[in-house]
Amino acid sequence: MAPPVTRPNAAPADDAWLPRAGTVISGKYAVERLIGKGGMAAVVAARQTVLGEHVAIKILHPKLASDAEGTERFFREARATARIRSEHVVRVLDVGQSEVGLPYIVMELLRGADLGRVLESGPLHVTSAVDYVLQACEALAEAHALGIVHRDLKPSNLWLSQRSDGTPLVKVLDFGISKLAAESELADPKLTETQSIFGSPMYMSPEQIRSAKRVDHRTDVWAIGVVLYELLTGELPFEADTAASALASITADPPRPLRGYRPEVPQELEAAIFHCLAKDVNRRCQSLGELGTLLAPFASPIGKLSADRLSRIGQPHANLVPLGAVSSGRLPYDPRPTETAFTARGGATPGRATSPALAIGIGASIALFMVALVLLGMRLGSSGPKASSGAGPSAASAVVPPGPNEGKSAAALAPPVPSVQASTAPTEPPAVVDTDVPPSPSASSSSRPKVVVKPAHGYSHGRR
Repeated sequence: MAPPVTRPNAAPADDAWLPRAGTVISGKYAVERLIGKGGMAAVVAARQTVLGEHVAIKILHPKLASDAEGTERFFREARATARIRSEHVVRVLDVGQSEVGLPYIVMELLRGADLGRVLESGPLHVTSAVDYVLQACEALAEAHALGIVHRDLKPSNLWLSQRSDGTPLVKVLDFGISKLAAESELADPKLTETQSIFGSPMYMSPEQIRSAKRVDHRTDVWAIGVVLYELLTGELPFEADTAASALASITADPPRPLRGYRPEVPQELEAAIFHCLAKDVNRRCQSLGELGTLLAPFASPIGKLSADRLSRIGQPHANLVPLGAVSSGRLPYDPRPTETAFTARGGATPGRATSPALAIGIGASIALFMVALVLLGMRLGSSGPKASSGAGPSAASAVVPPGPNEGKSAAALAPPVPSVQASTAPTEPPAVVDTDVPPSPSASSSSRPKVVVKPAHGYSHGRR
């Protein structure tokens, strides 16, 4: 729903309606400079006074703001753009009406230049041209999935900027004459008829020339083909001196051979472009996903990623949010630790709640591990040094009278001990006898030293 608009009484002469630097719009946007102007609107750079964010404000021309049709078309652009979440569409931040009654749209402020300006330096490299078009196709494919057809694609509506890592980023501008399928039946018939005269003739499809009301997403496929042709050659596929002759040529003439201007362009790429320019919509490339497959062989690795995403836009996908999180009223991306799972890559995935079965399994595993530790400790304790088999329970504490050999070393008293052979367990390591142990106060023998057998690696459970 467009906000209510107060109509200006009359269109000011010349540029008197344009806001000057320092003007504050709606009490929160301070105008800094004029970016550009046209017959329908002007764009100024401004600063949000509270956040300090730099933005672009598109202001409708008074001659269009004075009637309902112009205002509705203007806010149609804002609605269409806001519905598309792609990074390749300029973000809409706000809409409103200025103090003098002019509708405006607040958007992100872009750095860079449109591809029409870039073309002034000459045709683009094949890979760059294909990459830029594939990025634009990502935005258009998302629009098509929402029932939105742009209908005014051209190089000047494709903005080339950069990501934070320096890689190119193309954004689609100006959905001002886009067609929203969901609103087509409710649209004012007079407004729809008026829209039919809008568009750039050299980029119109044959069906758009006949009737702008009855076009679908394939009219954007046609325009993308014309744009790619121009990016590669600096020329248009249909020769014309006037708008009327251009429209006649588009509906009747075949496109001029692309490789006649650029022989090094692969023949398969030329065929892909001409597939977009088929006059019969049923013989034309049927979707931007199909076009992405045709263009992928000529794209860079980054462009191939765009082509891959194109093939999946609009297709059904698995829901990544657990049903339990939704039914329990928890936020899909709750930052609480209990809602965080860790992926195999080591990163946290918010919103993945732990299931009860998983919690029970983890608890049981921990319990089994603790029981195993207890049993292992008991087994290790039972394998320690023991008294001779003849000793009773009280033998260790019995008082033994001193013998005649008291005070002599155990080594001197101990008879020669033969080596111990592991006769029944050939796989056990050889053992040695350690006699450096004080005599045990055993009830069975008070004069013989304790003999401890230890493994050959030097570790035993008794004293060393």
